[in-house]
Amino acid sequence: MSKRFGLAAVILLAAVMTATAAPKRVVIAGWGPHPTLDASIAGFKKGLADEGFAEGSGVVFEETNVNFDASLIPQMLTRLAGGGPDLMATVATPVSVSAKNQLRTRTFPIVFFPIADPVHAKLVPSWTAGDRLITGSSVALDYDALLAFFKKLLPDMKRLGLLYDTGDDSSKAAVDGFEAVAGKQGIAVVRVGVDNPNELPQRVQSAVGRVDALFTVASGRIQQGMAAVSATAERAKLPILTSIPQAVQQNYALAAFSVSFEQSGEAAGHIAGRILKGEDPANIPPYRATAAEHRPVINSAKLKALGLSLPPDLAGCKCTIN
Repeated sequence: MSKRFGLAAVILLAAVMTATAAPKRVVIAGWGPHPTLDASIAGFKKGLADEGFAEGSGVVFEETNVNFDASLIPQMLTRLAGGGPDLMATVATPVSVSAKNQLRTRTFPIVFFPIADPVHAKLVPSWTAGDRLITGSSVALDYDALLAFFKKLLPDMKRLGLLYDTGDDSSKAAVDGFEAVAGKQGIAVVRVGVDNPNELPQRVQSAVGRVDALFTVASGRIQQGMAAVSATAERAKLPILTSIPQAVQQNYALAAFSVSFEQSGEAAGHIAGRILKGEDPANIPPYRATAAEHRPVINSAKLKALGLSLPPDLAGCKCTIN
């Protein structure tokens, strides 16, 4: 009896160890290819690896995107959910909102990133808790800190245009955030909505003479058209401001004040790891960067082309690039 019991125990232990060692299946439902979104996905994988779920050992990924075509989101989500993943990661607001609504009867958790405002998008009820089977990470800006930085850079700025995607809830939430605090900085906000990426040059041109600078609100479709935005603004000597540092590095924008998309993705990866270890997503608040975690970057060549110089208040910022 003892030998048979001992053999059974060994078999059971081996089965448990095999099950424990089996990699988790994580599917990544993407919005489209873009350097900022790619950086957030890379950060997500790093965060998971830090939690013990490295690609190829602790976790197996399946990754796809809809190339910014919202009509393809339902089909993508149905296919990914049909495989019975251990966890789904959703990239950007359109995909994340669709996933929460479409996959209401799912049994697997969803971790979203990098969302501008997950509370405004109704992904979670508040900044202090997740929701049933869903939580994640944001790139929510501290609009007070952002406007204060841009006011230092452009002391004469009184009217700031906001170039935003009218079809993106994340973009509209950012506009609301700016409008809520702009008065305290003595800045008037002018909405410049875009319905179609092909309209970007015309919409930028429409802002010339009405604003002192133009802020490009983070949106995949707007970021895809930054070359056209930059060219139009450059001819009009209109400063372009952004929360996307890559746009400054690519010589499309004068300056950025931002939360790192990679950092947001990494935070989401840590959250996903905690969930895969057994934590309840509803008990995990969405990640939001502090004001101190925002990073400035200024393109000195753009500054010179606009006939501007670095203000004394920013002389020691160590945030300029050529």
